[in-house]
Amino acid sequence: VKQTVLKNRLDGLVVVGGDDSNTNAAFIAEYLEKEGVACSVIGIPKTIDGDMAAGKHLPISFGFDTATKIYSELVGNLNQDAASAVKYYHFVKLMGRTASKITLEVALQTKPAIALISEEIAETNMPLDSIVDHIARIITMRRFRGINHGVILVPEGLVEFIPEMGRLIAELNKALAEYERDIADLPSVEHKREFLLPHLTPH
Repeated sequence: VKQTVLKNRLDGLVVVGGDDSNTNAAFIAEYLEKEGVACSVIGIPKTIDGDMAAGKHLPISFGFDTATKIYSELVGNLNQDAASAVKYYHFVKLMGRTASKITLEVALQTKPAIALISEEIAETNMPLDSIVDHIARIITMRRFRGINHGVILVPEGLVEFIPEMGRLIAELNKALAEYERDIADLPSVEHKREFLLPHLTPH
């Protein structure tokens, strides 16, 4: 960035994005100032996740409102489709890597049969089998009421919030980092899996 700023004689950078982008904008600004490079850095909050807010100054960021309105329209259409088809459940995965705010907002707008919220699952330490039981129980209860259709909302980052999946991801990341060169030379995914299994805890 410094080389590009100097080469092109830039006196300002505008970084548009979410928390990662704006954090990097802050780092770049601090670095350029330390290096004596006269270049202003401006961060513009724009994120679909709705996880950047500053009270009354920025109650919601660009991206979130548009996304949730469009998703709500689509999910509302699926609700109608499921009701007319009478016998189907639609699982809808919604954006939101580490925040379920989109799923929550769409659920408030469309009233699906089920909305899984990652933060609730993490807070209650709900394992995968309990999540499956929860979904099956609601579908069964609806069946007894004569309702055989519905929409189930799932945030895309859900898997990271499930306790055993979080542990698996952490162990895999550690093993992949430690044995990166060994794994790179293996010919197939199956060979990589066989190599990694002994480096994971039995659980």
